[in-house]
Amino acid sequence: MKSTIGHIILNVSDFSASEKFYDAIMSVMGFEGGHKDTGDAGTIKLYTQGEHNLWIRWDKEHVHEKFVRDVGLDHLAFMVEMDADVDKLHQIVQLQGTLITRLPRKYPEYSSTYYAFYFRDPDGVPLEVYRK
Repeated sequence: MKSTIGHIILNVSDFSASEKFYDAIMSVMGFEGGHKDTGDAGTIKLYTQGEHNLWIRWDKEHVHEKFVRDVGLDHLAFMVEMDADVDKLHQIVQLQGTLITRLPRKYPEYSSTYYAFYFRDPDGVPLEVYRK
């Protein structure tokens, strides 16, 4: 049997802020904003690239709490092709006033070419952009 991750859904507390944030970074990484649906329950939007699907979802009936890095998701990482791609995304994230937790640098403890930076989305979800 072979399997892939079909999709990841991130719940967000402010759909407009998250949509602006994810629109900016996902398009640079080659994801297309796809299906968006607003209904009585809230709003959901798809970002897709080939078989890779990331959704953001806002549930208007849910009381939203701040993201806590505990049991469950540690961080979500996006792999790019070149160091320059990492730097370009770092600049875009920086312009949005996003919390950057680790500046772009080499991580030789991971591999001789690993280059990454770490940051948080509007709800504090830890994200990474890296070149392997």
